[in-house]
Amino acid sequence: MTTVTTATATDVTTTDVTTTDVTATDVTATDVTAADVTATAGTRVRRDLVHRAHEQEVLVSPPWREPDGGYGSRTVTTGISDYYRDHPVPHRLDALLLIEACRQAALSAAHAFEGLSEDIAFFFNSIDMEITDPGHLAAADGELTIRSEFERLRLRGDGSPKQITYTQYGTGTSGRKLVRTSMAVQGLPKDRYPELRAYQRGGSPAPTTAALRSGQVRRADLGAPASVARTRVENVAIAGVRAEAGVRTADLAPDLANAALFDHDYDHFPAMVLIEAGRQLALSGTNRPAGHVVTAVRAAFEHFAELDAPIRLEARQGERWVDVDCVQDGLVVTRMAFALSPAPGAAAGEA
Repeated sequence: MTTVTTATATDVTTTDVTTTDVTATDVTATDVTAADVTATAGTRVRRDLVHRAHEQEVLVSPPWREPDGGYGSRTVTTGISDYYRDHPVPHRLDALLLIEACRQAALSAAHAFEGLSEDIAFFFNSIDMEITDPGHLAAADGELTIRSEFERLRLRGDGSPKQITYTQYGTGTSGRKLVRTSMAVQGLPKDRYPELRAYQRGGSPAPTTAALRSGQVRRADLGAPASVARTRVENVAIAGVRAEAGVRTADLAPDLANAALFDHDYDHFPAMVLIEAGRQLALSGTNRPAGHVVTAVRAAFEHFAELDAPIRLEARQGERWVDVDCVQDGLVVTRMAFALSPAPGAAAGEA
């Protein structure tokens, strides 16, 4: 999903209609009732319903309607990208996996049941995710069930979302709540997306990851994988980590060939890449990154993060949160905060 300010997107909106005006009555093959949940175990939702190009990046089952309102989905974490398992802790504790699975759960439900057009370019406005019980989540022996409730779903006359806000929680097999999220997104028809990007860039065309990928040379000062709680260098997203007057800084430097971070062609750095880089910088400031886990993420996406200008990340340690700003051309394009906790099972003193 892309990142853009709400104010900018509303500059190019059309007439609003409410969700009740456009709610679908004839849903797709993903119309699954609660009684059919068991049958969907291990089955992935269609890629087009979650805007993913690769099967291993699809993290949820087809959605179903809950009898009392809202929608359900189940995570599918077998056969997923190695990126989500490149951690010293269980993959269920991966904040990016949880955020992406919840995004896919809500998006597929909106497409299948709420009349949301599939021909849309989406923009994250904000993300708020918390692992409410890290110990039980780490020990979970099955997939999570994600319950999604739309608080606001306003569509324009062309079927694109002026604003979608939703809350979710994820439960284990016992029904215990382990994860909660709140997200806000909006979007435009794909044929109007170039108009928005041209407006954002003062008329200049944006380069794409496909065009830049072959010429990318990864920096010699990339963070060591262990310093950001990773094991594989292709998953390191920051370089030039340094401390300056109490502020820990780094340069955004992801691998454009990493299909988990760049599932398809982009003309900007997507939200997932920015959160991954922020997480890495936050963890790098601990005395033992492998002994910590991110248990909460807050992110507000204020501007597109362009591919053709350097981005500096600045981390400031607070009492509980590590605040991380992404700065490009003197402008904060994304504001994030990460809560860190000792990893479940870490020996005393190791974290």
